[in-house]
Amino acid sequence: MRIYLDSKAIAGAHDGLLVDLDGTVYRGSTAITGAADVLEKVGRRAVFLTNNASRSRDEVAAHMRTMGLTIDRDNVVTSARTAARLLGAELPCGSPILVIGTEAPAAETADVGLVPVRCQADSPAAVVQGHSSNTDWRILAEGALAIRDGAMWVACNVDATFPTERGLVPGNGACGRKAPRPIWCTTGSAGGASIPRRWSAIGWRRTSQVRRLPGFPACLC
Repeated sequence: MRIYLDSKAIAGAHDGLLVDLDGTVYRGSTAITGAADVLEKVGRRAVFLTNNASRSRDEVAAHMRTMGLTIDRDNVVTSARTAARLLGAELPCGSPILVIGTEAPAAETADVGLVPVRCQADSPAAVVQGHSSNTDWRILAEGALAIRDGAMWVACNVDATFPTERGLVPGNGACGRKAPRPIWCTTGSAGGASIPRRWSAIGWRRTSQVRRLPGFPACLC
């Protein structure tokens, strides 16, 4: 059952909003009608979450500014950032990490003192898998070989589909549905800062965004 509530009433009951991006604020390069206006008007701090690891926080923030939102990288949490922080906490500094995805997870990996690599021959301690439209058989094979050798496997996103302006297309999870360490915002932080409990999570797909933010009241849109 769907219950429609006034956006200001929802925001007024919480200290801030944890807002999913893909499918909630935009689809691909296209803004979802009314989303930016509502977020600007509610008058609450918002932290924007995306389990799309293909872009850096700076790129995401720049995209959102074109839609009329006042935002910088400190308001954005990507799954690439979260994956890197998780690996940085579990592995020794300088550990090689095989990156399946774009340069965004590679840069976040390097930022926490780990070494991004692209080949199983570099003996990676972990494989981090993020969405990229250029992922091909070769890099998937490198990841599979590393995992078979005992590397930790962390998936930035296990959604089988991904929302774009043209409709749903295959997502990162289509290449790794059995990833043992899926992450969303498991660190409970926004760019390293603690998130208060009086926040509300807003997303469009219960099985991914809302379920992976336990302890927060949530709404679907």
